[in-house]
Amino acid sequence: MNIRWLNPGRFLVLTFASLIIVGTLLLLLPVSANPGINIHPVDALFTSTSAVCVTGLIAIDTADYFSVFGRTVIAILIQVGGLGISSIGVFFIFLTGKKIGLKERILIKESLNLENVKGVVKLVKSIIVLTLCFEFVGTLLSFFAFSKYYTPLEALGIGAFHSIASFNNAGFDILGNYQSLIPYRDNVLLNLTTCGLIVFGGLGFYVIRDILQKRSLKKLSMNSKIVLSMTVILLIAGTLLLKLTDNITWLGAFFQSTSARTAGFSTYALGDFTAAGQFVLILLMFIGASPGSTGGGIKTTTTFTVFRSLFAYATNRDCTAFRRKISKDSI
Repeated sequence: MNIRWLNPGRFLVLTFASLIIVGTLLLLLPVSANPGINIHPVDALFTSTSAVCVTGLIAIDTADYFSVFGRTVIAILIQVGGLGISSIGVFFIFLTGKKIGLKERILIKESLNLENVKGVVKLVKSIIVLTLCFEFVGTLLSFFAFSKYYTPLEALGIGAFHSIASFNNAGFDILGNYQSLIPYRDNVLLNLTTCGLIVFGGLGFYVIRDILQKRSLKKLSMNSKIVLSMTVILLIAGTLLLKLTDNITWLGAFFQSTSARTAGFSTYALGDFTAAGQFVLILLMFIGASPGSTGGGIKTTTTFTVFRSLFAYATNRDCTAFRRKISKDSI
C-alpha cells in the first residue's frame, strides 16, 4: 500500500473504524453479556458505533444486556471517542517517555481541527488532566446521589459510568429498563451534576483552558466569549421555551434544555412532549455544543456567526462581535 495514500484524515477514519470493530468484537464476548443473554452482532456493532461516536442511541438497554465487563468496554469506547483517538495515543506515548514527532502532532491537529501544530502536545496534556478532574468530581457527586438506591460499590460504578457518559456528552446510562434518568427527575443533586458535566464537556477544552489561564471575562478570547454567551443564551431560552410549551418542572425544563443540545439524557419521556416542545428540542439538538468539545451539532460559534452576519448584511454594517471584526473567511 502506498503510504502517501494514508494521509492524516484517512488515518483517523481508519482508526475510528478499527476502534468500532474492536469494540464490537469485545461486546460479542460471552463475558460482556449478562447471564442468559446473547448479544446479536448488529446490536453489538450499533452499540460500539454509538459509544465511539458519543451519540447515545441504543438498540438494546445497556444495563439489561451487558455485564460489568461489557459496560466497562462501553465506558472506555465513550472515553476514547470523546477525547479523540489521537489525543489518547499521544498521551500514552508521552507516558512512555518517547518523543512525540511531527506525524503525531499533525494527527492531533487534524483530529482537533486546529490551525497549526504549535502547542498541540501541551493542549493534549491539559485535555487529559481537565477530563480526569471533571470526571473525578462528577463520579463523587454522582456516587452520593446513587448511594441512596444502590450499595456503595454499585453506586461507585454507576457514578463513574454516568460521569464519563455525561462529560463526553454520550447519553448512555446503566440504570436499566430503557428509563434514562426519568426516575431521578426530582433528584436535584444528580440533575445539577449531570448538567454541569454536560455543559463543561460541551464548552470545549480551549474555552475551559482559556478561562483557567485568563481568570477574567474581559481577557478571554473572542471565541471563548462567543461560546460562553451562546451557551448561557441557549440554556436560558431553552428552559423558558420548554417550560412554556410543556407541563414540566423548572428543573426538568433546565435539564432537558441542557441535555438536548448534545447529551441525550432525559428526565421526561420525549414522546410525551408537545409538538412545540419537540420542535424546541430539535432546534437545540441542531445547534449542539461548541468547537473542540465532546458534543456535536453545527456548534454555537457557527450559529452566532450566522445570525451576526445576517444582521450585518441587513443593516449594511461590518460583522462584529465584542468590538472585534469577524473575518470573511470565518463567515
